[in-house]
Amino acid sequence: MRQQIINNFSCVAKLLTFTVVTIINILLISAGLLLQLSGLAQSNYEELSGDALKFAPLETAQALANTLLSAQKAGQPYLLKNSEAIATVQKEFTTEKQSQTYSAIRDLFGDYQSITFEQAFRTTTNPTYYIFRFRGEFKRNNAQPEVRVVMNEAKQLAGFSIVPWQNSL
Repeated sequence: MRQQIINNFSCVAKLLTFTVVTIINILLISAGLLLQLSGLAQSNYEELSGDALKFAPLETAQALANTLLSAQKAGQPYLLKNSEAIATVQKEFTTEKQSQTYSAIRDLFGDYQSITFEQAFRTTTNPTYYIFRFRGEFKRNNAQPEVRVVMNEAKQLAGFSIVPWQNSL
């Protein structure tokens, strides 16, 4: 009986995880953010390191991700400025959508703590986008999802997502 309860709980937990990730992706899709990322999935890209990484907007991407998640954690969603994000992201990343998304993230991973840079890529086709992968630190120690930030050449946010960590892009 006890094992059956544990098995049922495990199934419910997996279903809940899938549901929350699906909700997060639906919110991001409805926000138009993954439209930018879908082009990247079909683009050629190269990993950045050394000198090439020095010219990428890594610090801007990390600061924006931290600002967004910290503000959402505090219950004060961050409204992006024209200089910080493309128009589509600004328009669709509303206070309400940020609150809904963070609520789902918190339910799945716990409250946001910090992010650590892991990898950077650049598309090799025009337009050029930079893809930054950060490992997220959330209150639940076992939860270290990927925080992915996509920036354009003007150092504007063009995509933002949080997904379970995978070793490859």
